[in-house]
Amino acid sequence: MLREGSKDAFRILYDRYGMKIHRFALSYLKSDYDAEELVQDVFLKLWIKRDFLNVSGNIRAYLYKVAVNSIYDFIRKKNLELAFQEFANGQPDDNDSTWDEVVYNDLAAQLNQLMAEMPEQRRKIFKLSKEKGLSNDEIAESLGLSKRTVENQIYRATAFLKDKLKRNSVLSLLFFYLFC
Repeated sequence: MLREGSKDAFRILYDRYGMKIHRFALSYLKSDYDAEELVQDVFLKLWIKRDFLNVSGNIRAYLYKVAVNSIYDFIRKKNLELAFQEFANGQPDDNDSTWDEVVYNDLAAQLNQLMAEMPEQRRKIFKLSKEKGLSNDEIAESLGLSKRTVENQIYRATAFLKDKLKRNSVLSLLFFYLFC
């Protein structure tokens, strides 16, 4: 019935599993507010994906799998935000240097993956501008292009990355802090 959009079926599932997932989330997140947010997120995902649910499957297992993934994402996001704040404030914690390195490498890998999706020339121009610090005139001269073409390609690269990164606020903050 949930697949057909039954609010009663949804309410029954929420009443049956909501508090259990809340306690489960609270054991990891240590914040009642965050656990409540996570429960809402889990059930929102259930409602959104209701058309694709396997009715014969174990709904309890599905809900807990979504909860575990959401907890992981939540903790990862919080750690990324803390690392970014430390980076932006210039106050890295020496005790967390390994974690900071992991976070940095993760962000760099995501950014590199997105840059690999760009056309080769656009990627090359963007790297020359943002990584090497060359001016548009220097890039145009070294690649035998017009300055306008270089400007256009940098604009398109930045627009592409903005669009792709807006789903990940921490990565987009880091991107804009470093490149814009």
